[in-house]
Amino acid sequence: MAITVTKSTGGGTYGEGWKTVTISSATRGDYNSSKYVDLFFEGYPETLKCRVWEARSGEGEEFQIANMVRYSNPTVLDEMDKDGTTAASLDDSPAGLKGKSLQVFFYKKANGYSEISPKVVPASPFTNIVDDITEDRITQLKASAEAYIKRGQEANGVIEETTTDTTEGDKGGDTPW
Repeated sequence: MAITVTKSTGGGTYGEGWKTVTISSATRGDYNSSKYVDLFFEGYPETLKCRVWEARSGEGEEFQIANMVRYSNPTVLDEMDKDGTTAASLDDSPAGLKGKSLQVFFYKKANGYSEISPKVVPASPFTNIVDDITEDRITQLKASAEAYIKRGQEANGVIEETTTDTTEGDKGGDTPW
């Protein structure tokens, strides 16, 4: 029996930077007792996913998956008062995430392949009972996500390319410094 193959067009390399995406599906998983949610996006192959791992604060409160859900501008199922603080129950089901939009950060790994940061940000400003997401807040969240990826790459020995301006001390003379 023969197999058929096609010429590769460089799949697996997507432009770096922030992209607005719409969730086509989401699945929950567990690996060695660590929970995660895989997000898949419209217009991208099923082989490309954004995996958001569970992370807990010092008080034991999960925040990483919760932030992904709250940044998707989810459906508010119930509004409540929790010890004098406004709270809401959000639809975090895979079906509830489908069709929601986020911004995700594509970056290149050391092996040249593209990866998506697990830290996502809202696609656009919105307000609900517990959140007032502004453009400024989105900008702050993006900076935090980029710093997170940079720290991870530095910890793994990936050195970011930098360029140096060799004319920095030049005050208009003919000699470059």
